Amino acid sequence: MRVDGIIFDKDGTLMSFDAFWVSLSVKALEDVLGQLGMEVGLVDEILVAFGVRDGVTDIGGVLCKGTYAEMGEIVFDILAAHGCTADREDVVKLVEEAYSRNAAAGDVKPTCPDLAAALAELKGRGLRLAVVTTDNEPITRHCLTGLGILEYFDVIFTDDGHTPTKPDPFCAGEFCRMYGLDKSRVMMVGDTMTDVRFAKNGGITAVSLAPTPEKKALLAPHTDIVIDAISELTELIE
Repeated sequence: MRVDGIIFDKDGTLMSFDAFWVSLSVKALEDVLGQLGMEVGLVDEILVAFGVRDGVTDIGGVLCKGTYAEMGEIVFDILAAHGCTADREDVVKLVEEAYSRNAAAGDVKPTCPDLAAALAELKGRGLRLAVVTTDNEPITRHCLTGLGILEYFDVIFTDDGHTPTKPDPFCAGEFCRMYGLDKSRVMMVGDTMTDVRFAKNGGITAVSLAPTPEKKALLAPHTDIVIDAISELTELIE
């Protein structure tokens, strides 16, 4: 198919999700609890509320598809139930700051071994490439740098507190506007239903990365194209 631009989700699409976010979450939550004088044992309860069980993240859980503000709200509610008297806004801010401060605790791994080579080939064909993520800018750049792929992206949209987040289609429209792209020749590559809805809302092609039977069963009925690895894009696109 003819494509001039591709938007990529980051977590679970370019980068292995659990390897990075579970270990980072443990460290960040211990940081928050320590600052508030709360028991570190509450980390497990918070992780379950985030959708993490036995080190594996539910793709429908808040850690996978939510924002830092949503995670902060969950942390506040749990801590308040355990007697914490900190202000809600202060806890939400502490959570995001702790994630940024402890980014090095996450293990940055690509979703496929030839990720960088695939992106380099797509870029070499003249395609415009973007990242749209609900993560913040410092962690996003840290991860893309760790993957060795930062240089391939023309623009990176992050959750800066102002830009509408997925599935709002704002970033899809902005990407097309910035580079004069026809929406019919732009695709969104992601691994969740939020990514599919973002693509549909934005009028662009939805490509779902679904390397497991469980993900295929969830995403295939709703998306336009299903792939097992990012490297397949080089064969899919003319």
